[in-house]
Amino acid sequence: MKPGVFITFDVECSMGGAWNDPSLKPVPPRLGMMGEYGNKQLGIPLICDILDRSNVKATFFTEPFNAELGYPGETEPVVQHLIDCGQDVQLHIHPNHIHYSQYKAGEEYQMTDQMADLSVERQAEMLVKGADLLQEWSGLRPIAFRAGNMGASESTLEAMSRAGLWIDSSYTFPYVGGQCRFQETERYNGSKWYGDVLEVALSAYQQPDVPGLYPAKPVDLMGSSFEECRDAVKMICDAGGDAVVILHSFSLFKVRDKQYRDGRVNRIVTRRFEKFCQWLDENRDKYPTRNFAELGKLVKENGYKPVAVPPCTINKPVRALTRKFVQGLNNFYWF
Repeated sequence: MKPGVFITFDVECSMGGAWNDPSLKPVPPRLGMMGEYGNKQLGIPLICDILDRSNVKATFFTEPFNAELGYPGETEPVVQHLIDCGQDVQLHIHPNHIHYSQYKAGEEYQMTDQMADLSVERQAEMLVKGADLLQEWSGLRPIAFRAGNMGASESTLEAMSRAGLWIDSSYTFPYVGGQCRFQETERYNGSKWYGDVLEVALSAYQQPDVPGLYPAKPVDLMGSSFEECRDAVKMICDAGGDAVVILHSFSLFKVRDKQYRDGRVNRIVTRRFEKFCQWLDENRDKYPTRNFAELGKLVKENGYKPVAVPPCTINKPVRALTRKFVQGLNNFYWF
């Protein structure tokens, strides 16, 4: 069985500065998820259109706790749109959404957005409730999870097992020791079992020791060029591991401020995504695309064997620095 390429999206809304400024509200799903600006939909609908052009499927790790931000009934249409487009919906949780609701209600809450900071029991409770909501809206029970901020640990995997979820994609080696709380000492791409939970790592690549470059970066089309993501995917898959790419529901548009006003197309990131989907379409025999629902079936029915591979290194510093320069310009709203 050839290694697969998994395009993944974290479907979520920003807090929009609401924690620090009571006059502000969290960003609603119609903006952070759907990207609705006038007659344009620059979020999930545009993403699904681009995927469809290249006949590529993706997994959308979706945050269900948006009623807690003050937006009841706004997440269901997002999930339904994804299902109608034939895409895979799995679970994503930022504990801050629940904690914000507790804060607004004057209840006791824990000030953290990291799943791993919570007790196993509390994590399992959130996972069950989130999975219940996605099942209610989609008709399908999620089997996979990704923690907000990649803020999971081995305790999260234990909570997942209790909650009936058995595939995770929260580990990524550049963030270990920081927001990613895994105690894993051997950095890897690909996948491996932790007990009865399969960890499918968010792919990452190392960079040369050059001033201005991070030692390592996730394979994120918002923060890396098409060529960097393509090369990382090829190296990981050629070594025998599955490759996982990340974007967000809001990656294809820019906003004027933290309240997500005046969204407009992020042409650079959108073009990267289009090129990546086209490349996958042209090379699907060698680098087949899969989603996490399909992976679950492969594990259960076709004898899928996880493979963890050492981190790859992309040693093209001039290209990386050029991308960083372009990225800096692209951070300006009107660029």
